[in-house]
Amino acid sequence: MNTPEHQMRAMQHVERLLNCPEARTHLIAYGWTEGMPVVFVQRSDLADEVMGFVSVHGRAVLLVLDDGQADGLQLWRITVPSPLFPKVSPLPAGTTSSELCFRQCTEKLLLFRVAFWSHSAAIHEIPCFVRIEWPRQASPSPADIGEADRVGRAATDEVPRPPHAG
Repeated sequence: MNTPEHQMRAMQHVERLLNCPEARTHLIAYGWTEGMPVVFVQRSDLADEVMGFVSVHGRAVLLVLDDGQADGLQLWRITVPSPLFPKVSPLPAGTTSSELCFRQCTEKLLLFRVAFWSHSAAIHEIPCFVRIEWPRQASPSPADIGEADRVGRAATDEVPRPPHAG
């Protein structure tokens, strides 16, 4: 349900992430940069309308897809449309944010275009956790990172690492 209280929790959650050094390191590994605009969307928001908000910024954005769960945020990085990308067909009218992100799940980087863009853009997910070498163990989600940072995580505790980190 999209309530003001729910929206406020989502914004507070992202604020905690952006203020946590470990979460910031994780986000940076996936293309987030200091000062990057953040666009909050609901699953049912139309991709055309969302990309209108993205276009206003004129640069890559962090898209926060709120799935309606208490801590169910998905993080995505969207580039600006660029002539360097191959031009793809526009998304079908009525495509939702959720459908756009679902399409991306089959590829690491998805090129897409909305009807009012001349060029394609790219979208990729910023995972909320990264699996590590040990079986049945995963690094904490950004929600856990923010919570641990708030209560004082020990310096030796595990932090998220991008897949290419050692």
